[in-house]
Amino acid sequence: MQISELASLSGVSVHAIRHYESLGLIAASRRPSGYREFDDSVIRELRFIAMSRQCGFSLAQIAEVLPAYRCKSLTASQIVCRLEERIAEIDAEIAKRNALRQHLVSHVEWFRLREQRPASKPGFPRVFARGGNDAGPSGRRGSKS
Repeated sequence: MQISELASLSGVSVHAIRHYESLGLIAASRRPSGYREFDDSVIRELRFIAMSRQCGFSLAQIAEVLPAYRCKSLTASQIVCRLEERIAEIDAEIAKRNALRQHLVSHVEWFRLREQRPASKPGFPRVFARGGNDAGPSGRRGSKS
């Protein structure tokens, strides 16, 4: 089948199909006219790639398991294991983001409190001055964070 039909049947864009082919994830033969010709089995592979991308897997990670998927030796337990690893990665990312969020919230609170105090000198807050005397959001004096 031609690339436009494959795109329609698989739900994957023509651009993405060309990209996946250039990376070697899927294969196509060439007609004498130069047009790509795809086997029906590529629909299944593209759906697997699309599902994997939606789960946040990189193309490199997908390339690792695609041969096993292609020959139907990829088991449900192997898929579950990969999904659990991905969940653990996401949990770690969430923990990092939550820590960053808390750090930003503490900065906002510190600056709000600083703004409420009468300024000893007009101008730029001392926390940004070199060797400032105010304890910054981290609680250290002269903090630049």
